[in-house]
Amino acid sequence: MKKIQLYYFTGSGNTLKIAEYSKQKLEEMNYEVSLEAMESVKNYDWDHIAFVGLFFPVAIQSTYPIVWDFIEGLPKQENQKIFMVDTMDQFSGGVVGPMKKVLESKGFDCVGAIELKMSSSMLTKSINRTKLELKNAKALNQVGIFLEKLLEGKTTWRRVPILSDWMRSISKGRKIWTQQSRKIQVNHEACIRCKICMRQCPVEALSLIDEKIEINHEICNSCMRCVHKCPKDAFEVNRKKVIRLK
Repeated sequence: MKKIQLYYFTGSGNTLKIAEYSKQKLEEMNYEVSLEAMESVKNYDWDHIAFVGLFFPVAIQSTYPIVWDFIEGLPKQENQKIFMVDTMDQFSGGVVGPMKKVLESKGFDCVGAIELKMSSSMLTKSINRTKLELKNAKALNQVGIFLEKLLEGKTTWRRVPILSDWMRSISKGRKIWTQQSRKIQVNHEACIRCKICMRQCPVEALSLIDEKIEINHEICNSCMRCVHKCPKDAFEVNRKKVIRLK
C-alpha cells in the first residue's frame, strides 16, 4: 500500500503550489503519488491506495461549489483513509467539519485535516512582498510536517457540528456565488481575446460573444482563476485591479 491519490482544485495558484509540494514530499518518502485536478477526474481507481488527499482553497468561510460537487460525487467506500488540506487568507469555519460529515457518510476514514494561511488572491493594494513570501514558506513547512505525522498516524480531523454546519449553510445556495461573481468585470479595452481565461475556467463560465469576453455569473464559481491567468490584467474586481502574485 505505497500509493497515494491526490486531488486538487486551485484558483489563484496557492493550492496547486501546496499540492505539488506535497506530491514531492510524499515521493521523497517512497510513495507512488498521483495528482489530478478535481474538475478533470473521470473515474476512480483506488486499488491498493493507502491514502486519498484533497487540496482546495477556502472561499466564503467554506469552499467553492465545484469542490463540494466533487466531494459529494465521490463513490462509497469501506474505510478508505482520506485527508484534507485547505489554503486560506484568514479563517474558514464552514468546511472542515461539514466535509468530514459528508465523507464519513460515504464510508471514508477521515484521518487528518490541516488549514494553511497563505497570501491573499484578492489584494488590490500594494503590500510587503517579503511578508507574503514568508507566509507562504511557512505554509509549505507546515504541510510537510503534517504529511510526516499523517504517515505516522498522528493527525486528527476534528468536527464542531453546530458552528461549522451553520457557517457551511451560508455558502450552500447559488445566490451568494452569483453575487460574488458579479464583482468580476472584464476591461474589454485591455482584453486581447486570447481565450486563455476561457480555457482555464473550470466551469466554462466564459465565452466570446460579439468579440467580447462575457462571464456567465449564474454558473461562475468566483475562483479568480481567470483574473490571475489573464496576461493583460483585463479582469477587475469591483472595478479595481487585483495584484497577481503567482
